[in-house]
Amino acid sequence: MFGLRLILVMAAIGGLIAYIADKLGSKIGRARMSVFGLRPKYTSILLTVLTGILISVVTIGIMAAASQSARAALFGMEKLQKDMQALEKGKQDADEELKAKNAVIAQLDEKIQQSSRQNDEMEANLKNLNERYIVQQNEVASLTESKDQLTGEVKKLEGMTEALTKGLTNVRVGTIFYLAGEVVYAGVLQGGLSHDENEGQLAWFMESANNSVLSSIGIERDPEKPVQIVWLTAEEWESAVKKLDEGKGNMLVRVRTLGNIVLGEPVVCNLEIDENQLIYAVGDLILSETVDLKKANTGADMILMNFLSAVNHATVEAGVKSDPITGKVGNINAATVMEKSEEMKKLGGRIKLSAYADGEITTAGPVKVKLEVKAD
Repeated sequence: MFGLRLILVMAAIGGLIAYIADKLGSKIGRARMSVFGLRPKYTSILLTVLTGILISVVTIGIMAAASQSARAALFGMEKLQKDMQALEKGKQDADEELKAKNAVIAQLDEKIQQSSRQNDEMEANLKNLNERYIVQQNEVASLTESKDQLTGEVKKLEGMTEALTKGLTNVRVGTIFYLAGEVVYAGVLQGGLSHDENEGQLAWFMESANNSVLSSIGIERDPEKPVQIVWLTAEEWESAVKKLDEGKGNMLVRVRTLGNIVLGEPVVCNLEIDENQLIYAVGDLILSETVDLKKANTGADMILMNFLSAVNHATVEAGVKSDPITGKVGNINAATVMEKSEEMKKLGGRIKLSAYADGEITTAGPVKVKLEVKAD
């Protein structure tokens, strides 16, 4: 509506100016007026041109006065062009940045897809591992049950063996309480002290041995009425003190019976004295042996028992004092033997058996070993 009014006003003003110019031209033509020394004809032409110019100027002025857009088009065109160029450049920069971000987004999408595939693979692997774990857990439960049953059977067999051993001993020796050469007491004394100090520690040691034997046969010690049941000859006493005088460091002393001792008789003994040296440090290899279960003529249980017997022999050879009656230097738990035997059966083929010192082992013993079973 505003544009229509503007057109009507400009048309009216243009018509008015043209009318006035026409009248002036006619008047100048009749009067044959001259401007700037021009002929009336050219003066009329000049007036017509000036009128057209005036119409244009007035038209543009009215448009500029009436419309902000017209003023911007007339006087701000250059600025608008510069602004448009800046906007165009900004648009190009934005397009390039958008392309770069789209490329980054594409890379991220690829990584997300790759991570998704890896996650699917990991979930599949986890599912397989869970299934295998359940199967192995069931197998372990079954093996544990079998192991418990075997352990119970081993304990029963041990009890039967002990009962048979006692029965056999009673048949062979009757009422004999100590066998000849049996160790009734053992301990470690310090060698290299003065003669009086050595006699003092040996007297204390023999008193302890006497009390131990009294306790083993069920006699309570009475300080007011001492009972002397363990006896040494004077020569044995003097020889023991001399060995302590000449010895150095720790000395292993074992009290051993000279013959079979019937319950109620004095326990006549001699003394076995040796340096208590360190034979094996913690973790030292005692014995190692490689066996082939496929080629062996015996089972894993017998192979393991033979290996333990060889370990016993090796420690005795190295200097550990064994029990004079049994020849053993230590004991190993039956459950451990069963466990290692089962490991051997599972591995099969060539197997390396190793025995390591499970603590420091001296001449006095006992020998505590750590067994290792692995494929060779």
